[in-house]
Amino acid sequence: MRYAIEVYNAHGLRTARFDSVPLMEATRSAPDQPDLIEGLLPEAVAGLGPGCRIAVWLEGALFCEAEVTWAGPQWSDTKKLILDRYVNFHEVIAVRAERSAASQNTRVTRGYGHERLDTIVKDLISAASGPVHYLVTHAAYPDGAVREYGKYLARKTPANELEIGGIADGQWVETPRIDASRAYARDGDTIAGLRVDGVPWPDLRLMMLDCEELTRNSHAIARHPETAAWSAGRYAASGYALAAEAARRTLQELIDAKGIHAIELNPHRGYDGACDDRVDAYGRYVGLVYGGGECFNAAMVERGHSEVYLYKDGRYHVPEMRLKEYFSYTRACGDSVEPVPVTLNAFEADHGLYDLLTALAYAGGCAWSLEPDGAVHFRAAAACDHVLSYNPLTTGALLASDGAGIVNALYFEGNPILGPVEKTYVRGESADAFSFRARSFRHFGITHEDDADRLVNGVLDDLAYPEAAGLLTLYYGDAAFQVGDLVELRGAPPRRLDFPLAGEWGGRFAGRLVRRVNRVTHRFSGRAVSTTLGCTSPLRSVTNPLYRMTQYQGSQRSLYQFRLDDPVVGLDSGHHLE
Repeated sequence: MRYAIEVYNAHGLRTARFDSVPLMEATRSAPDQPDLIEGLLPEAVAGLGPGCRIAVWLEGALFCEAEVTWAGPQWSDTKKLILDRYVNFHEVIAVRAERSAASQNTRVTRGYGHERLDTIVKDLISAASGPVHYLVTHAAYPDGAVREYGKYLARKTPANELEIGGIADGQWVETPRIDASRAYARDGDTIAGLRVDGVPWPDLRLMMLDCEELTRNSHAIARHPETAAWSAGRYAASGYALAAEAARRTLQELIDAKGIHAIELNPHRGYDGACDDRVDAYGRYVGLVYGGGECFNAAMVERGHSEVYLYKDGRYHVPEMRLKEYFSYTRACGDSVEPVPVTLNAFEADHGLYDLLTALAYAGGCAWSLEPDGAVHFRAAAACDHVLSYNPLTTGALLASDGAGIVNALYFEGNPILGPVEKTYVRGESADAFSFRARSFRHFGITHEDDADRLVNGVLDDLAYPEAAGLLTLYYGDAAFQVGDLVELRGAPPRRLDFPLAGEWGGRFAGRLVRRVNRVTHRFSGRAVSTTLGCTSPLRSVTNPLYRMTQYQGSQRSLYQFRLDDPVVGLDSGHHLE
């Protein structure tokens, strides 16, 4: 298996790349646990310390990336315990890098009434700040461009047409009000020369895009720190300038071939009701451009001339526009949020995104996971992704059964204002087998008893039974396994020793050895790679579900204060709580 380990300094410059290291491990964990990279690097690396980053690539794809927290050169003629092996060395560099588990668990405040689970999941992800996103089915250009144009037509109404003589009210404007006869691409993400209602407009900055710069300016230096020491002539001859010119030509081709039929300015409004992100710091208008049945913004991403860009981590985007779907247009992909035919009567979201996804997964009999680039996968906990057959020459297995976290009775309390729902749930067969083990569970997002039944019974399908822990070791390494995958083991002698109960995991995997991967560790030593998979129960997406679902919700007292004192909060569960 091909691998590469890259080192970046505090300014983002790549300072080293290795395809062979003395000994190193890279671990991706469940979303609520940190990612780790630790071990030994060759002594050739320099300028390594806290603030630097290490990225691990497998078969050309990013496996994980983390910030260095500790680094130290070492020399000796003795053996030293590194990871779990005594290493004989003269001079090496030991390093540890870590990525926080909470880096993308941003707080989301939304309200839903009679919505499908998959719809709620997509809306929560769209409302969360940062690059966390979901994927939609996409092949190649013009799939995304046409798709975004269709979304525009769906949200366009006579009531939200742009006002005449200004941009304070309204959202969209179309021909014949637009005069694009003098329009041209100033660069890959800016159009100049537009006139609307006979009035010249400032340059129009295309939302969601960030293209290379035609000249060496402050933004070019921010994108590529090494250009800070370059001359203007060197930048003009670089690949960055060539890519920028290619992007400009592509945008110009779209203008010439498709024409500009419609412009949609960013409709986001602040608490005062005024549009707060349709003019940028340079005086340019900010929006989306359409022509020939396509969205130019999406087309530029699809054709590989632009990166997806979230200004201020997307805080000025309208969640209903689903603009994070632009991440899907960078490659061919399928839907990462499966249709879930479960409807919640009401759901009040005021938690971290990870916490909300965990609760919704249990309510729908699903599980969720996160890719290194922030793509969320939310799907039914049913079909297995991999089948491993017994082969002691290539695979090792430790099938553990951990009963320390068993919870078979939950004293549930829902939203104390919009409910209240108070109910005790007991999984009898588990209590008979493992004794009565009870916990309190307060989730203020739930306001109806039917929704509480779905959530708590889904939790008990998992926690009322011993965790299916253990390790699977692939001696020759395999990049195909990802955190969140379901793996089935077949063949003798792998077997479980504890007695299975009928309701375990909702009866989904009766008679089968199925594990969910909650940790993937690749060990590199020279050119050799081995892979170890940490395992958990098939329905478990995070390490500590009860804590995860409630860790960031407010207290009952603060909830009352928030509801009663904030004049911008709507108490109707079917409306946003912003």
